[in-house]
Amino acid sequence: MFWLVSLGLVVTAGAGTAVAYEVCRRYVLGKDGGLWAVATKALRQSWRQATVIGLLAVPVAAVGILTLSYLPTLGLAGVLVPLLVAGLFLLLLVFWCLPLAARFTNPTWRQVRNGLTLGLTTPSLTFLLGIAVVLGGVAIWNFMPAVFVVPGLILLWWCYLLERFFVARGYVQPEPEEAEV
Repeated sequence: MFWLVSLGLVVTAGAGTAVAYEVCRRYVLGKDGGLWAVATKALRQSWRQATVIGLLAVPVAAVGILTLSYLPTLGLAGVLVPLLVAGLFLLLLVFWCLPLAARFTNPTWRQVRNGLTLGLTTPSLTFLLGIAVVLGGVAIWNFMPAVFVVPGLILLWWCYLLERFFVARGYVQPEPEEAEV
């Protein structure tokens, strides 16, 4: 719910997504900690970078909406390529750059560069994410109460994939599992 509210306010969308990613990451890794404590710590650590990256997503989304508004006059063939490019860059900014801002400490320009590089050099993951977002959008369009479940499930699934990706590439060390006594 917090993530949906932060997306609706536009200016807070980047920071809200970074916080939601960090909360999902801690859930995926099975780390304890209060939801509020994790959220406030993530907000303190990455709100500036996440807000800048979130604001970069606004013009990309505006180009996508403007392109979509030409659909009745130009037809699908005339707007498909620009719409796909705007959608791809929006996916890269939101689902690659913002998790990097939440996960790693780097300057903002480096977070954006690394996010775009990782997103474009791993087309299979980016394409899989695009399919999930389209299917989620169709589910929400056909059953409006799904808006409360589908975005969170996509974010949780994406967080799981990213953590596996970061560990597999050696960007982070795997979390040691606790031994049962």
